[in-house]
Amino acid sequence: MKATIDFDDAQYRLLKIEAARRGTTIRELVTAGVRLVLASPPVAPSPDRAPAPMPYFGSLRRFAANAAGRHDLDSMRDSVARARRDEPSL
Repeated sequence: MKATIDFDDAQYRLLKIEAARRGTTIRELVTAGVRLVLASPPVAPSPDRAPAPMPYFGSLRRFAANAAGRHDLDSMRDSVARARRDEPSL
């Protein structure tokens, strides 16, 4: 199976240098790295690595509150429209 991986330029250059130093290809080096990660014991997520809260959830709660307990799509659209209309323009 093939996959596309995006590296930034500096990272790719270092990877290319390391592959040449080891006398292998970038593909083999990346494959070895993936095997190493998959062979290691699973690590429980630490509290400091918890996913960041999604910033839009706060605004969705605000819109849900403005929908007066109605959570159908039309009520939510009306709530968003009211909030946009009531926000001061910059």
